[in-house]
Amino acid sequence: MKIEVEGNVIQIKPISYVDRLGLKGEFADVYANGTEKVSQKEFNFLLGHVSEIAFVDPEKSLEGFDYSIQLKILTNIMSEYLGLSDNQKKSDGV
Repeated sequence: MKIEVEGNVIQIKPISYVDRLGLKGEFADVYANGTEKVSQKEFNFLLGHVSEIAFVDPEKSLEGFDYSIQLKILTNIMSEYLGLSDNQKKSDGV
């Protein structure tokens, strides 16, 4: 599975059904009080979990990118895994 972020094509592992369910629960917990009340710490933990699903060695896989780009990469991966990305919507016929 591949994603593209700011011209970088990044290979990621596919997500299992169990991990997808867990990720959906974590996402719901982080956003339970609305987007305005999401804590950066909770959001980063969520993205950390995404990185552990997506990569064999997350730190090594992301080491060449600035922190802001890492956040974009992980957010795009999370969207892909949760079926929220534009790619997923197109493949689902939406």
